[in-house]
Amino acid sequence: MKKTLLLIIGIIYFGQINAQNEIDALRYSQQNIFGTAKFNSMGGSFGALGGDFTSLSYNPAGIALYQNSELSFTPSVSMVETNTSLNGNNSTNNNFGSNLSNFGFVLTGQNMDEVWPRINVGFGWNQLASYDNRFYTETQNSNSSLAELLLEQAQGNTIDNLNYWGSEPAFWSDLIDLENNFVDTATGWYAFDNGNYISNVNPSSDKKQSKKVNSVGDMGEYILSLGTSYEERVYFGATIGFPSIQYSEVSQYTESDFLDTNQSLSSFNYDQELLSYGSGVNLKLGTIVRVGNNIKIGGAIHTPAYLSMEETYSTSVTTNWNNGDEITENSPIGYFTYQITTPWKAIASISTIVNNQFLINAEIERTDYSFTQFYSENYQFTEENNIIKDNYAEATNIRLGGEANFHPFKLRAGYALYGSPYKDNPEYEMENYSAGAGIDFGGSFFDVSYSISKNSSEYSMFNPDTETNSILRSEKHFLSITLGFRY
Repeated sequence: MKKTLLLIIGIIYFGQINAQNEIDALRYSQQNIFGTAKFNSMGGSFGALGGDFTSLSYNPAGIALYQNSELSFTPSVSMVETNTSLNGNNSTNNNFGSNLSNFGFVLTGQNMDEVWPRINVGFGWNQLASYDNRFYTETQNSNSSLAELLLEQAQGNTIDNLNYWGSEPAFWSDLIDLENNFVDTATGWYAFDNGNYISNVNPSSDKKQSKKVNSVGDMGEYILSLGTSYEERVYFGATIGFPSIQYSEVSQYTESDFLDTNQSLSSFNYDQELLSYGSGVNLKLGTIVRVGNNIKIGGAIHTPAYLSMEETYSTSVTTNWNNGDEITENSPIGYFTYQITTPWKAIASISTIVNNQFLINAEIERTDYSFTQFYSENYQFTEENNIIKDNYAEATNIRLGGEANFHPFKLRAGYALYGSPYKDNPEYEMENYSAGAGIDFGGSFFDVSYSISKNSSEYSMFNPDTETNSILRSEKHFLSITLGFRY
């Protein structure tokens, strides 16, 4: 989970910037339970059931079980509560949002052939992940300072060659300074611009360090699915997915309340803003087989998603002084493009019907997060890809779901356990609890679901080698409503 020094402050060697690291790789490789209210309420456990639009993003053979054409859409609202804990300092932040979790249309085509009775086609949108979050963390620290990292980055470089997004705004805001700092009045230039710098922060002095982070965005995919059935016993399906990613993060790191006031600096802020957009393509293949009258077995495989990403980024440094002065220096707006390959996935499912009233589905999913890779024509990503291989591992995800049919009313519940993606932190699992209900009018249907997702992780404000990581515990609440029509 740990970032290297330069990755943490978003800077790479040779004066360029690189915000792409193992955290980004995990963000765009993981999914949660979104989509239709029916799918959500059953914990996303639909691999051997089919007949639901979101299942086309998991086991596309589910499209072959549709008997009628169908239109559905699902608005949702969310609340994310994030608790942080660092050296006895605790904080709680809430974030509210809304989204379109699903919009889909399935067209059934009847075939006169009794062996292959129909061919169904589906297209639409499924949400796969939400990035809405807000948290705050703080601590007292007398061992290190972000100013040290900016100073280290500046050393050996003349003013004209400072990093645009790190040491340059730190210098012009006087957070760091030349070791011999005076201006030649005849030329107007710094007389001793020899690449030697000092910091106006004593890293060994006690100080308050804090950071607030606000992120918004989501990942979903536009899908095109095709499916057919063989003698109503074996069902086949394929989905071409076109992932779409939007992610925005704004953070402000602050150091203040310095015990050592010799430099007359009262506080400083290091602000970062990141905007990411991505699109790509993947392929999913699946099958469902009837075993007897009440049991079905499903299997699906997902190829890696090939994502093309665009990012803009900027930073600023603001220093506040005891005499009331405030100096702010902004970086230029940077732009970078790169590609990501996400992991393969394999899913196995089994479902059964009890007393022609109770339906149960269970499934297991395997994915290897260490497979994720970065690519770019402008940068090799050798170190970042090695960190991904060293830190991440193969994970097992389990989903269980059930439905009780009291025609026309239906009650549903589900549970999902997503294994930790971290090689050295198997305890960082994610649990999802869900429940819901629906009413089927025949030509239309209405479903509602409520789910709670819990997970824990670590977060470093600027350097895990010299500071204790914050513990983040998130609890995400989602309410979804689906309205559907059959033709």
